[in-house]
Amino acid sequence: MKTLLKVKDLCKTYIVNKQQNNVLRNVNMSIGEGEYTAVMGPSGSGKSTLLYTVSGMDRLTAGEIFFDGRSLSEMKEEAMASLRLTEMGFIFQQMYLLKNLSIYDNIILSAYMANKRSRSEINADADALMNQLGIMELADNDISETSGGQLQRACICRALINRPKLLFADEPTGALNSSAAQEVMNVLDQVNAQGTALMVVTHDPAVAARADRVLYIKDGNINGEYKPAKTANDSRERERGLNQWLMDMGW
Repeated sequence: MKTLLKVKDLCKTYIVNKQQNNVLRNVNMSIGEGEYTAVMGPSGSGKSTLLYTVSGMDRLTAGEIFFDGRSLSEMKEEAMASLRLTEMGFIFQQMYLLKNLSIYDNIILSAYMANKRSRSEINADADALMNQLGIMELADNDISETSGGQLQRACICRALINRPKLLFADEPTGALNSSAAQEVMNVLDQVNAQGTALMVVTHDPAVAARADRVLYIKDGNINGEYKPAKTANDSRERERGLNQWLMDMGW
């Protein structure tokens, strides 16, 4: 498996009230092409900071990050923004959609901005994604006319419209009820099955149990790795195994 994301001795420090806060401490990790990686850990452990830093949304303090062989730490802001736009996708707990645009226009906007394909090809991709995720009938809706689960599906369509190599998701089911969360997890499984790598930060073992592996972060460093058993009879068995491991890690 080719390495898509490689992180070496990553440190991230914030200065708050003239005091140094070391949020990430010498983190080493990698994600291969098409790999599904979940990141778990207690509140304040550095999960979201890790996602923001390795995706280039936040600058590292020390260490190295390579995406598809390119050093993010050496990239200028314009090149970094272009990389995030065209080769990465992002899903967040809060569904940031533009209120003055329809669902469809929210989905296609970033692809129009990237200007890498014709608008007819982008529109065809948007139609295919919305059909795949079961929200085509919502194309002309305002975001205020759409449920939370449907909005998160729209956000996934938007994240995939530029055909990213790696999809980053920060608590993608955190604001959803159990039924909508299940739907979104199923969609992420489909996305991964089609070859897109995933890095999902989550507090929910039911989400993490679907991953190829789970990284446990505590006090800014990765303390362990768990691979849910592919031989498990069902998702509940995988989740039970993960929960036992999390207890052993001090969850």
